[in-house]
Amino acid sequence: MFKRMMTPFTKKLIFTLLSLSFFLVLHLLFTHHFKHPTQLSPMLYPGLTILLMVLHLLIACLLFMRVYCDSKRFYLVAIASGFMGSALIMTGTLASFPAWFTNQAAGGGNYNDAAIFMLFRHIILASMCSCTALFYALRARIDGTIMRLTCFIWVIGATLLLMTLGYLYSSYNPMLSVMLIDEYSLSWQALWQNKIAYLMIAMWFASLALIIHFSHLKNLLWLGLAILCVGDIGTLIIMLSDPHTNSLAWFYSRIFETVSALIILLVLLCDVFQLYQRSYHKYQISYHNSLHDTLSGLYNRRFLFEHAQHALKSASAEKPVSFVLCDIDHFKQINDRYGHLQGDKVINFIGQLLLNAVRSHDVAARTGGEEFVLMLNGTSNVNAMNIAHRIKSQIAGQDARSSQGALPKPVTMSMGVYTVTEANCTIEECLERADQAMYRAKKEGRNRVVNYH
Repeated sequence: MFKRMMTPFTKKLIFTLLSLSFFLVLHLLFTHHFKHPTQLSPMLYPGLTILLMVLHLLIACLLFMRVYCDSKRFYLVAIASGFMGSALIMTGTLASFPAWFTNQAAGGGNYNDAAIFMLFRHIILASMCSCTALFYALRARIDGTIMRLTCFIWVIGATLLLMTLGYLYSSYNPMLSVMLIDEYSLSWQALWQNKIAYLMIAMWFASLALIIHFSHLKNLLWLGLAILCVGDIGTLIIMLSDPHTNSLAWFYSRIFETVSALIILLVLLCDVFQLYQRSYHKYQISYHNSLHDTLSGLYNRRFLFEHAQHALKSASAEKPVSFVLCDIDHFKQINDRYGHLQGDKVINFIGQLLLNAVRSHDVAARTGGEEFVLMLNGTSNVNAMNIAHRIKSQIAGQDARSSQGALPKPVTMSMGVYTVTEANCTIEECLERADQAMYRAKKEGRNRVVNYH
């Protein structure tokens, strides 16, 4: 009922409220404890920058691995490339302040270069978020190998081009230049305050709208990308709130970016954990099916032989191992008269009766057709015969009503019993002797238990 109430509009509304609440709490906590930038450690900003770079590299690697493991998630290659480009271009930010890594006094950094690298980093991430949403919307059209290769080359090429432009517009290249920060007053220029910052906010809003529109925030990964958009919008708004780069806003914005990256990383780790859970569940099912007969629910021949080999090594008069070979009488007539589907129901019903008749450390297996084998550990010949007689009587007492239609008519079983009291007997010999006893039961009139002599 709750899922039916969660319409796409409701999801968007809840996401908006949660995002606003989260960043409002973060804002209140930060502004309550820190009033002036002089209260902050001079290593806070470079430390956060390095942390952010490492987080973006880690996120990019996880996303590329996710695409590699699941080709249906190819659309994530765009945002993976965006995070990789963001991490690489942040090396330019770190290089803009060499005093961070030397014994020189603080200062002497190139704030304009840092702003340019930040600008192109936002352009890379915002554009790749939009590409991810568009790739997801067009995923059916780019399902072919050639189309995916084309999109991959285009995404990597666009990322490299934006990174190159970032370095060309910085002080590393005198041919191209753009002034976002006045290096003397350390204040933002009008170009940033009046145009570029608002264009970047609009770009992030467009990415957020595309993500919500095409994905409907259907899983944690899309929710994480949407939070990334909201976090970067908040980052730019914070930076617009103060015209000086050495103010509290300069540090505050980097904290917002770092928190957003941590949320993305947490989302990816949850996605990896869910993938592991699904894989482990499939492995358990596959392993179970490799040891069990799917029709009867009993163990298969392979498990019986492997388990019997270990049990027979320690067989003795004090620890006997008994084998009961069971065969449904006139089973072919059931298949011919009532059909193979009804025959399958009979196999399943008999299998469950046998499973409930033995102990947890015994083995009940279906070895083929209408033939079953019980391996009773630590069971003497007398006790094995008593167990076989009890099972025979229980099966013979069932009819269509008591079996709830699983048996079209009462059925009987012929059983042969063989008990091992020495450790030099093989599983093949045990089954052959139990089979000889069972065929004696068939010849003597069926619906009986015969012991091997």
